[in-house]
Amino acid sequence: MTSTLRLLPSHRHSIGSGFEAESWREPAALLDPFLLVDHFRLREPAFAPHPHAGFSAVTYLFDDSTTGMISRDSLGGEHTIQPGGLHWTLAGRGVMHDEFPAEAGREAHGLQIFVNLPADQKLRMPEVLRLAPQQMPRHEGAGWRSVQVFGGAADMGLPGPASLSIVDIAAGARFDTALAPGEQGLVLVVRGRGAAGELPLSPGHALSLTDAAAVTLRAEEPLRLACFSGRPLHEPVVRHGPFAMSDEGQIVAALQRFHSGGMGRLSPRTLPPTTNIVPKEIPS
Repeated sequence: MTSTLRLLPSHRHSIGSGFEAESWREPAALLDPFLLVDHFRLREPAFAPHPHAGFSAVTYLFDDSTTGMISRDSLGGEHTIQPGGLHWTLAGRGVMHDEFPAEAGREAHGLQIFVNLPADQKLRMPEVLRLAPQQMPRHEGAGWRSVQVFGGAADMGLPGPASLSIVDIAAGARFDTALAPGEQGLVLVVRGRGAAGELPLSPGHALSLTDAAAVTLRAEEPLRLACFSGRPLHEPVVRHGPFAMSDEGQIVAALQRFHSGGMGRLSPRTLPPTTNIVPKEIPS
């Protein structure tokens, strides 16, 4: 069976000189169960403390980050995400959240991933899960090596019908990836150039995969890929700012919880007066 391949260009955005990202948000049907994938570089605080509800906000830092990130939440947590590490904030019915570089002037390089929650889990209590780099399974073959960040065959206690692996392919080598029946995937080019069949792979693009079949990825130069896969939920999603719920009534209830303090409180950090910070939202 031949897999259906399609290149998805990114939407680029930035905030001042401290944050820039390549973002994949559409088409929603091809990203499901993911709501958003940002390939970001963060050099200074860019976002004010903000709420999330109805999905999981996942941060993964690449091993070439020159600093870690501090993640704060209204559950009382303040954690350092080390380069190569993962922080999974399952927002559920709502939580306040904030992330910024651990060291001023150094660059955090990573992925911000919003993973949708099934309708029957959107109102669950929030929780936070973390993985250190050494907890992630490693695999290697002829000319390639991979890190399984979350999901897949390993049970790491992380919720959600999704998986992510970071794959490095040497110049001239090949890597075969396959989807399980009923899944779809996204292969994001982090750096380098290569090809999938007749489609060129280069930074700023992602390869959308549908149908259960193997795809051979070829590296023309050293190639780093972020390979996502998951089983689509095929459920209605209503988005409003930082909330992704099943219907308008849940959105109204989430706004009420936020304004009444039902998602907790998270005080702003003390920042220099010139720092430009903005609320964080998901696409409507």
